[in-house]
Amino acid sequence: METTARGDVPKTLQTIAYISIPDSADLEFLLWDLQDAIAAYARLSGTALPRPVDLKANDAGSVADGIVLAIEDVADDETLTAIEQALERFGGTGTRVYAAIRAAQESTEQARGTAVRLHKACERHDQLWCGGVAICAGSGIAALRHSPRMGLLRRPLSEAMDKLVGAVRMGCSIEHAQLLGGGNAGSVDADGMVRVKPALPAPIWHAIMKRLSTRAQSDI
Repeated sequence: METTARGDVPKTLQTIAYISIPDSADLEFLLWDLQDAIAAYARLSGTALPRPVDLKANDAGSVADGIVLAIEDVADDETLTAIEQALERFGGTGTRVYAAIRAAQESTEQARGTAVRLHKACERHDQLWCGGVAICAGSGIAALRHSPRMGLLRRPLSEAMDKLVGAVRMGCSIEHAQLLGGGNAGSVDADGMVRVKPALPAPIWHAIMKRLSTRAQSDI
């Protein structure tokens, strides 16, 4: 990754802004899963938990050490503008920027294009693009919230998210975090992303997601 050449070195993050653009149940699920895992690893290791930035505070000078964006892979002009505004509001020179991208289809091409645009946006703001995960599982993944994290349905997603957790905890790119931790850096592509698909065939996966979503709605 280009970030390695630009000084991609570990940094303990004190404050992190978790931002969902747009607001959706699927994106909120990704941020919840990430924060829950970060908190769990912090408890196990006895380390301090980074403080989440209050997104609703009217503090124009609020800056975060790290930014995690949960976004869709189909980004229109309005969404891209919102992302740029978030980077301007919370980022500073050297701010680490990560992404959890929910892909609308199993294909990774749109997610790749979104990652490239994010990388370029970070360069414009003099921030450090640290990669992220692309969840190529379609819509409705919020229904997995009550499924076992390492069960059949969530395991591929959880393993990918754990790589993002490690990068955020180290304050460097996913690729660098995998190299430092002795993990599989080969799973990180040229754009700094780890892409994951369901373990089940697409027709079966979508049928299960539809059933889980229907059950979740009936429980409300």
